[in-house]
Amino acid sequence: MKKIKTLFSGGIRLKIFSMLLITIVLIIAAYTAVFIYQTNKVEQLVNDTYETQRQVYAENGMEDDFESIRSDALDTFHREMFHARNILMLLVVLIVATGMVSAFSIAGQITRPLNTITRRVASLGVRNRQFRMEDVYRTGDEIEVLAESFAKQSARMTLYIDQVKRVTAEKERIGAELDMASKIQGSQLPTLFPPFPDRKEFSLYASMTPAKEVGGDFYDFFMIDDDHMAFVMADVSGKGVPAALLMMVSRVLIKSTMQNGKGPAETLASVNNQLCEGNDADFFVTVWLAVLEISTGRGMAANAGHEHPALRRADGNYELVIYKHSMPVGVMKDLPYKEHEFQLHPGDSFFVYTDGVAEATDRNKEMYGTGRMLEAMNRNPDAMPEQVLGCIAQDIDRFVDGAEQFDDITMLCFRYLGPEGLGS
Repeated sequence: MKKIKTLFSGGIRLKIFSMLLITIVLIIAAYTAVFIYQTNKVEQLVNDTYETQRQVYAENGMEDDFESIRSDALDTFHREMFHARNILMLLVVLIVATGMVSAFSIAGQITRPLNTITRRVASLGVRNRQFRMEDVYRTGDEIEVLAESFAKQSARMTLYIDQVKRVTAEKERIGAELDMASKIQGSQLPTLFPPFPDRKEFSLYASMTPAKEVGGDFYDFFMIDDDHMAFVMADVSGKGVPAALLMMVSRVLIKSTMQNGKGPAETLASVNNQLCEGNDADFFVTVWLAVLEISTGRGMAANAGHEHPALRRADGNYELVIYKHSMPVGVMKDLPYKEHEFQLHPGDSFFVYTDGVAEATDRNKEMYGTGRMLEAMNRNPDAMPEQVLGCIAQDIDRFVDGAEQFDDITMLCFRYLGPEGLGS
C-alpha cells in the first residue's frame, strides 16, 4: 500500500506517467496471458489432430512418415508463434512509446499553465499587485476558468486595497484634525487647579472626560468681580466636532453675557435666542448656571434642562436638590427662564455634573445612576473637591468594568470655606 501511495505522489506529470504506465502494464499482461492461453490451446489442438491420424498412418506402414510430418508441423507452428510474439512485442513497444509521448504532451499542456499561474501568484506583492490573463492560460478548459477566476479576484483585491488606502488616509487625516480639535477644546476649559491660589474662601475642582476625541460637555468658572463668581455646567446634544463647536460658542456667549452684569436667567434667555438663529441642525444645550457672592455665600442659580445638582451641608451628606427645570437653550426663541436663590454656609459643598455620570453603562446595559453616585460621594463626604471627583471616577470605572462609554463625563465640585477661609 505504501509503494502504491509513493507511486501516485508527486506532480501532475508524474501522476499521469504512473497511471499510463500501470494501464499499459495491465493491458500487456492481459494480452500476454490471452496469447499464451490461445497458443497452448492451438498446440494442444494440433497434437490431438495428429494423434487421431496416427493409427491411419500406422495401418498403412507410414508411422515414420507420420512422426516426420508431425514434427515439421509443430516446428512450423512454433516458428509462426515466435513471429507472432515478436510482432506483439513490437506492437507493445510502439504502444508504450506512443503512450509516453502522449502523456508527456498532455502533462505539459496541463503543467505549463499551472506552473505559470503558481509563479505569477507567488510574485504578487507591493510592486506587482494584480494577476493578469496571458495566452498560456487560454487552454479552453478548466485551467482557463481557473486563471480567469484568479484574474477577477486579483482585480477585486487591487480595487479593495486602493479603497482601504484611501479610507485609511482619510481616517488618518480626520484623526489628526480630531486630535487638533481635542487640543483646542481642552485649551478652552480651565484646567489649572487651584484656579485662584490667593483666594482662601473656597476650594474648587473640575474635570471632563470625552467619550470620543472631542465632546459636547463643558464646564466653566470665572470671577465676575472680586466678590462674585460664576459656575457653568453644560451638555450639548450630540457628539463629535459639531457638538464641540457649539460647546465653544455656548461657552463664549454665556461668559460674555454674565460678565456684562446679567443674572443667570437673563443670560440663559439671551444665549437661547442667539443659539436659535441659524440652528438648522436642531442642536440644544442643557445648562446649570449659577453666580455666588463669596463674602456672604448667597447665590442665584438657573437650570435649563440639566441634571439636578447635589448639595452637602457642613458635617452632612450629599443630597440631590430637585426642582422644576426650564427648557434647554437653543430649542425655541423667547423662552422664559426661572432662577432661584440658595445659601451656602462655611463647610457646605455642591456638586454638578452631566448625564454621562449617571448614564455610565456596564456590560449588562445597566446604568450607574445617581444613587451609586451619591453613595460614592458619601463614603467620605468631608473630602476636598479633587478627592470627591477622583472617588466618583474610580467608582464609575469599577462599575463599567471596561465597557465602552458613549457619553462625556463632566464633573465640578465646589466647597465654600467662608470669608477669609474661616470655615476651612
